[in-house]
Amino acid sequence: MASPKVSVVVTAHNYAKYLEACLNSAVNQTYDDYEVVVVDDGSTDETPEILREYTYEYPDLFTTVRLSGEGLPTAANAGIDTAEGEYVVRLDADDYFDENILTVLSNYLDANPDIDLVYPDYYTFDDGEDIINHVRLPEVGEEIKLLNRSPLAAGAMYRKSAWEQLGGYNESLDYQEDYDFWIRFISEFDVRNVNLPLMYYRQHGESMSTNLSGRLDARRSVKREFVETKLEGDLVDREVLAVIPARTERRIDAPDGVGDPLGGKPLALYELCGRPLIEYTIEAALEADRVDKVTVSTESEAIAEVARHAGAEVPALRPERLAATHVELAEVVANHLDVVAASGAYEPDVVAILPYVSPLRTAAHVDEALDTKQIFSVDSVIGVEQNKKFLWQPGKFGLEPLFEERLLREEKEGLYQENGGLYVTEPSVVRNRSQIIGEHVGHVLMQRHASVHVDSWLDLSLCERVLETANETETPVSELENDDD
Repeated sequence: MASPKVSVVVTAHNYAKYLEACLNSAVNQTYDDYEVVVVDDGSTDETPEILREYTYEYPDLFTTVRLSGEGLPTAANAGIDTAEGEYVVRLDADDYFDENILTVLSNYLDANPDIDLVYPDYYTFDDGEDIINHVRLPEVGEEIKLLNRSPLAAGAMYRKSAWEQLGGYNESLDYQEDYDFWIRFISEFDVRNVNLPLMYYRQHGESMSTNLSGRLDARRSVKREFVETKLEGDLVDREVLAVIPARTERRIDAPDGVGDPLGGKPLALYELCGRPLIEYTIEAALEADRVDKVTVSTESEAIAEVARHAGAEVPALRPERLAATHVELAEVVANHLDVVAASGAYEPDVVAILPYVSPLRTAAHVDEALDTKQIFSVDSVIGVEQNKKFLWQPGKFGLEPLFEERLLREEKEGLYQENGGLYVTEPSVVRNRSQIIGEHVGHVLMQRHASVHVDSWLDLSLCERVLETANETETPVSELENDDD
């Protein structure tokens, strides 16, 4: 009997209540040259019984693989290894396919032998089977370069030979195995999107995607491993200069009755949990593996003295004219680059700009930004946090919603807002464009508490509480969970 053209690989672990809808979508395809391989990864619910029923009813279509709870990447690899099709498409047990997905995607790969993976748009839906949103994905390589975002692992069809060449999914990862596979895939093969919603992605509280801290930590690890194992020579060995701008600021917003929370000191020298505020940023820069030199730009000798004591270099004091509030940050950084070059004949390849007013940004965030820049070859990388609030804008008759549909918070993909705590850029962007952000911008997603930008007494109080919590629980700031993650 000839091997099927397409293999649908379903991974299942204790999702019996969703499994029949998933398998029915695999059965009811308009395409006919395919098989379904289901990997039951140690389910303790009714999953085995349901699979026996489908295997009995469709003996020529279904193959089952039983594992003992090995985890998603191992389950995916086991299913694909068993699959006999030339093309593979994954399906998670809580999601389901449009009836035309196999026809559309396989025909695309047949017609485009130079493309190795094709992925569709998708719908999100809830446990009540109501459609939440139509997610239109960008065209990788044509509309946009991939910047930290991959399509759903389920629903993407690729050639099994490409999976074999990459060595499959990384089974050592508990999170972000799909992201790891994706960035390795696009570094070797061409991918395309078809702007048709052919996949239904369930959003519910049991989803593995709800642990933000774990996902972000895993993503950082994935990027680091990719840089260290896949990139070569000049890309890895680029000189990185950290610049910490620190002009003298003596006033922040404070409620009535609080008085001067700074006690007459510059904000950079405010004692936050017993340490000058600027020390937290200097420490993060010094601890970052990818940073080669840490410098501070300031017009204040008092700030410079503290900075030097903390381990940073202050090659010269900033001219007073560059300390005014109206001066653009790019002008300050450009001047600092000239000073650094003159003082030590040092010309960095990359500049990491780290405002001291973001004390909860860590070395891990800095390294991830530098890795992101190298992996995706962008001009600049910025720190962002997600904003899932309902946004309004001024209109003709008062405020108007920015988006017409008023979705619940958990239904939104969210917008990204710049948090002001992290910028990685090219010296040429600063000098030639007089900006710190270039045309092609990547991002590092940071948790809300790590994105705090000190503008007020409330911000200082929040930073103090986060640091106290980190100390009490012996948990790195980058690994703390937000209440609403």
